Amino acid sequence: MEQHVVTGARACKRRIGASVALAVFCALPFVVFQATLQDAATKFRVEFNYLLSGWGPWMLVSAGVLCFVPVVVSIERSAYSRWALAPTIRRAYEIWGATFYLLGVLLLTQTAQISSAF
Repeated sequence: MEQHVVTGARACKRRIGASVALAVFCALPFVVFQATLQDAATKFRVEFNYLLSGWGPWMLVSAGVLCFVPVVVSIERSAYSRWALAPTIRRAYEIWGATFYLLGVLLLTQTAQISSAF
C-alpha cells in the first residue's frame, strides 16, 4: 500500500515540476523580449504584413506552450484515466510544442534584432 503512496507523491512532484517549468517557459519570452512586445503593441495596425511579422512569433510561442499543457496534465496517469494520453499522441504534442516554441523564440530574436537596428 505504501508503494502507491510513494508513486502518487512522485507523480504529484513531477506534475508540479512540469507545471513550474511550463510557467517559466511561458513567462520567459515576455520578460526577455519586453521591448519588442511594447514596440509591437504601441504601433498596432491591422495589416497582413504587420500582423504576420509583429505578432506571428508570439502566436507560435503561445501555440508551443499550449501544446505542452496536455503533456503536463497526462504525466504519470494510468491508462484508464480520463486525462491519460497514448504515448504516441503525447510524443506528438511534445514535438509540436517544442517546434512551435523554438521557432517562435528564434523569430522573436530576429524581430528584436531588426527592430533595434531602426
